[in-house]
Order: sequence, then structure tokens, then C-alpha cells
Amino acid sequence: MKKKIISVVLTVAMLAGMASCTKTEPVESETSGTETSVEETTEPTEDEHPLMGFNMIENGDFANKDHGWFTYFEGGDGLLGVNADGQLQFDCTMVGIKMHSCQIYYDGFELNQNCQYEIQFDCSSSVERDLACRIQINGSDYHEYMEEIIHATPEMQHFDIVFTMEEASDPAPRLCFNMGKFETNDKFKEHTICFDNFDFQCIDDSGYVEGAGIGGAISKEININQIGYLPNAYKVAVLNGDAIASTASVVDVATGNSVYEGAVDPSAFNASTGRDEARFDFSGVTAPGTYKVVSGEFESFEFKIADKVYDEAFKSTLRMFYMQRCGVELDEALAGTHAHPECHTGEAQIYGTDEMIDVSGGWHDAGDYGRYVVSGTKAAADLMLAYSLFPSAFDDDLNIPESGNGIPDILDEVKFELDWLFKMQASDGGVYHKVTCENFPTFVMPEKETEQLIVTPVSTTATGDFAAVMAMASYVYADIDPEYAAKCLDAAVLAAEYLEANPNIEGVKNPDGIVTGEYSDTNDVDERLWAYAELFKVTGDSKYDEAFCDLAGSGIPCAGDFGWQGVGAYSGYAYLSASKAKGKFYDVVLSSFMSGVSDIEAAAASDAYHSSLTSYPWGSNMTIANNAMYVLLYDSIKKSNEGDDVARSQLDYLLGTNGTSYCFLSGFGTQSPKSPHHRPSEATGTAVPGMLAGGPNENLEDPFASNVLAGTAPALCYADSDQAYSLNEVAIYWNSPLVFLFAYVVSNG
Repeated sequence: MKKKIISVVLTVAMLAGMASCTKTEPVESETSGTETSVEETTEPTEDEHPLMGFNMIENGDFANKDHGWFTYFEGGDGLLGVNADGQLQFDCTMVGIKMHSCQIYYDGFELNQNCQYEIQFDCSSSVERDLACRIQINGSDYHEYMEEIIHATPEMQHFDIVFTMEEASDPAPRLCFNMGKFETNDKFKEHTICFDNFDFQCIDDSGYVEGAGIGGAISKEININQIGYLPNAYKVAVLNGDAIASTASVVDVATGNSVYEGAVDPSAFNASTGRDEARFDFSGVTAPGTYKVVSGEFESFEFKIADKVYDEAFKSTLRMFYMQRCGVELDEALAGTHAHPECHTGEAQIYGTDEMIDVSGGWHDAGDYGRYVVSGTKAAADLMLAYSLFPSAFDDDLNIPESGNGIPDILDEVKFELDWLFKMQASDGGVYHKVTCENFPTFVMPEKETEQLIVTPVSTTATGDFAAVMAMASYVYADIDPEYAAKCLDAAVLAAEYLEANPNIEGVKNPDGIVTGEYSDTNDVDERLWAYAELFKVTGDSKYDEAFCDLAGSGIPCAGDFGWQGVGAYSGYAYLSASKAKGKFYDVVLSSFMSGVSDIEAAAASDAYHSSLTSYPWGSNMTIANNAMYVLLYDSIKKSNEGDDVARSQLDYLLGTNGTSYCFLSGFGTQSPKSPHHRPSEATGTAVPGMLAGGPNENLEDPFASNVLAGTAPALCYADSDQAYSLNEVAIYWNSPLVFLFAYVVSNG
């Protein structure tokens, strides 16, 4: 078939275009067929400059089925695969109501400022229709760098688009085709669109701007806690590369004088960072002041030593929860730049029914505006544990609406979440898993997300977590508000009754049409253990002891991570701290719990930064904070102080003593996240202070990370970009263990 050739030349400036958002990786479907050769290929030209002379789309002629294209839907639907003619075929089954309701996309290339690009491809459609060829930023407002509306027909046509990248270089943009509803094609539903012979090249790099890319991070050869240290704390800097020497010194910034010079430990290779590193202990420096560590020509960021060095950061880390409140106005006097009107106040539809319920309130979970029971209960539990063990760390002056009411503000904040959790419990005791819209919103303020809220079905994981946290609240609030505490206990008992009546796990999976965070979990035994342990702790009722022991006796560990998916350690601590827990399984649970502590201590001892991780998954900073909480909870059971050094080292890591040279708490330290994957921060252009970034993720689970950080050592796989959601998102359940850790440190000096 002869191809019709259409050429377009564009000069691209920043445009405020239609946005399409992606957070989870869509699932690709292949159609059957055999491979065929293509009519034409484009030979790369010889060019010394690495930007030119190659096709940025691998397998652009679909000579095999490993094509690298994916789908995104927002109200549309269809299947994508390589057909028998060796073409990329999209079978559209539902157009949707937006231009981007149906989208196919390709990642894994870069655009450089002032360079000219040419994209060529063939396209046909079984019905005449318009579609949009678009290259866009893959985050923030998803604006386009280039967009061209093309008209597809049953005849295969050849399209040739030339454009210049005028914005700052982008190391991880997205090429996509929006194939949803256009004004010219709203009269049909099912149809097929085919693509072939993609060739996407830089054709003129003469205007290339050196260093115009996203980032600008400073990598230090000497890393320290960028906020600082309490006077009598253990203080260590970690040196790498050419900064490693036999001695180093601490310099007073005010005077320029060295106040301490000491030996640097022998260096060792660190597999997590892929380099030699050495520790420099300067714990002997105790006088208040501002300092830096110096080794030869290298120096660290500045840091402080002071009695109240963490007070502001601690307060901001806890205030993050107020900033995440949903369903209420955040007043400018309290929220500043990030103030907003009421949001998400409309009733939510229970999925699969016509029933509408009020589920207003609670905390926005993370960088999006969903509210999820399993993550919210983890966060609430951490805050209640912090208050229970370190009450002196908390006051009634956090600058939230309830400040000054005579109740510690941390309990007012937790109550805001608990009040929402009550609304998520069905009449039979089961607890709905989450409430979100069908899709993630674009990077707008919360009141701008106005799509229909949907409550997803009950899950036994959410129900178990709910039962545990409500039981915990019943004893935490017992002296503060006895009536409220009793209400919490009643809700916990009802949830436990649901679990008993439903012994089989109700697996969690996003229902059809819902693409927001799944928080999937195929094992609810740990959630049941936690529920029974907390109910036994507060009631002393033997039936909960028996239920706990029956599950614990089946070999389920009461240890591991303090996460949202694995909550076994919560159950272990609750059982071990119960006054009547001295039965036959006490020693078994204690041994299991202790094994987790040993693993943490061993990992920390083997790492130059005393990181307690041996691998760096999504949310690694949460695990760092969780591990600190773990050893401190074990200390509280054993009435010891053995975990102090490990716990404080985890705080130092999070605040700058790590290989990335970042203080991971937004708004603090010399170098901290300024572009977190967090919608209010991106909408206002200013990061909310006091948010803990997700941190290094060696699995590189977003397009930005996989394109920019391929081949990077595990502990260095971090970038401060809102596009890098697997590295730089924030979450309430990442902040909560950090609140616990701060509470310990400020309480113990």
C-alpha cells in the first residue's frame, strides 16, 4: 500500500496543554501474529556527538514484539500489541470522554535544550479520526513540549514532525498518542489504530546547552547530619573519594579556626555506594556553634551543635499531618502558601452500588489525594506509639486548629484520622479499603480534584489494621477522653467479630476502572495477629490471647518490618508489652521479635553510614526510620539502652549522613528535596516543609529513575524530581516513624 506523507515543522515553547497523569505501570496485552519485515528502515548517520545519529525508539519497525510501548486509560479502554503485519496495533474498545482517555506511550529517551528533533511514523485507523502525537513532561503539570493533531484514515499515511526543544533539557520525557474523544470523532466506539516505522532522532544539536538538565544536586565528598547534633551526641562524618585522608578537622564557621583534629578510620569499599569510604568521629566537639568538617581541599556542608537543634525539624515533621488534612480548610494563618479551601467533601459512591456515604476527613495519603486505611492506620499507630513512650516530647503548641485546648496536639492530629476511620467501617464491622477517585489527579491543589469519590470494597487487611489501631486508641485516649476511648474499643471489637466471621482473606485488588494506589496484600495473618494482640493488651480477655497464640503457633513471625503491608512487628510489640502476656508463647514471640533487631544491628555495623539496609527498595527511608523505631521498641521491652547508637545513626542518615549528600527532610539542611512528588508542593511551586522523601530505590521503578539512574549504585539511586515518584514521593507513613525517632532523641538528649 502506498503511504501518504504529511510533514509538519514546529518550534516548541512551553504550552499549558491537556494533562495526562500516570503513577502505576499499565499492563500491556499482546495480540497474536507472526513477525514480518518492514518496507523501509532508516540508517543512522555517522556523528561524533552522542545526541545524533540514532533512533531513540528501540524496535521502531516492530521486527519483534518487544516494543516497549504501554497503555494509559482514564475512562477509555483497549488492547495493545504487535499484529501479524508487524505493526503496533491498538484496538480501542471505549473512547472515553477526554482526549487522553485512551493513550499509548513510550519512555526511555531524553530531550536537550535548543536541539532540533524529527519524529517520523506511519499511521492508519479503521475509521477516520483525529489523534494527538505529543511529547510531554512526565510529571508536574504534564504540559507538552510538542503536540500535533493528526488525521488518521484507513490508508496508511507517513507523518514527519520536526520541532525544537526550547525548554530546559528533560532526561525523561514521554512520547504519547492521545486517542480518546476528539470533536471530530465522537460518533464511534470500537476501532483499530495501527502504527509502524517509528524513527525519532536529534537532527541538529548545534544549539545544545551544556548542563541545562534537571537536577543541579551537589555531591559532597564529606557527608554529615546537615541539621546538626545535640552536644553530647555521637557525631560521625563519612568521607569518600579523594577526601579520604589520615586526619580530618572540625572548623568553627564563625571564626574559621579548627576546633578539633583527629584520625580518620581506615577506608573500606562499600558495595551499597560502589566506592571507598571512611568514618571520622568528632564526638568530642560539644560546644554550641556552627561547624563544617574539612579534609584537605574538601569540606562538608555546615551543621549546628545545639541543645534544641532538632526542635524546628521535629515540629515540622509532625505538622506535615496537619498539612495533609482532607475535607477541611487549611487556613492561611496556619498553612501559609499551602492554604486551601475545603476539599473532597462530597459523598462517595460505594463501588458497584448506588449507595453514597460520607467519608470526609482523614489525611491525604501521599503525593496524591487518596485516603487508604492500611497506610493511614500504620501512620496513626506510629504517632500513638511515640506519644505513649515519649509523652514529654509533645506539647499543645503545634500551631494547628486544636492548639491550646489542653490536649497534646499529636493526639488531636491522630483523632482527626481516627474520626475518618470510623466512617470507613461498614455496619457488619468490615472496613472499606480506600476512598479515591477513579484516577490520580493532575498536579493541582486538593479542592481542584472534583471527580466522583469511590469507596472500594471491604478488605480483611484493612479490617485487621482498623481493629488494631482502634484498640490501641482505646488505651491511649483512656485518660484524655474516656467516652471516645470506649467508642474506639467498640469499633475494634466489631471489626474483630468481622474477622472471626470471615476467616479467609479477602484479597485486595483494584476494581475495574480504578487505577489509584492498590495497597495490595495477599496475606492477612499478620493483620489479624496485630488486631488480637492489641485487643488482648487493652482487655486482657483470654479469647484474644488464644486467637493470637493460635496464629502465632502456626509459625507466623511477630517480627519483620513495621510497614503497611507487613505488620507482624506491631503485633509482636503489642503482645510483648501487654501486662498479662506471660503465657506459653511469650518467649517464642520475644525470640522472633529479637531476631529482627539482630538483623538491623548487623546491617548497620557493616555500612559506613551505619545504614540499617542491605538493599534499597521503594520507600527505603521509611524502612530506615522503621528500623530505628524497631530497636527502640525492643529497648522499651527489655528496659535497656542498647539500641541508642543504631537509632541515632538512622536519624543522622536521614538528615544527611548518606551517600547522596541530601538531607531527605524537605525544608531542612543545606540540600533537601525541592521538587517532591507531592501535588500541593508542585501546584504552589514550593515544597511543604517537614516531608520525608522516599529515598534511594535501586529498582528504578519510574521512567525518570530508569532513564537517568541506570547503572547507579543502590544507595545512590535518588534524584530530586517530581517525575521520580519511586524516589521522591512523600507519605504520611514515611513521616510517622520519623516523628517517633525525633521524639526519642529530643526526650533523651
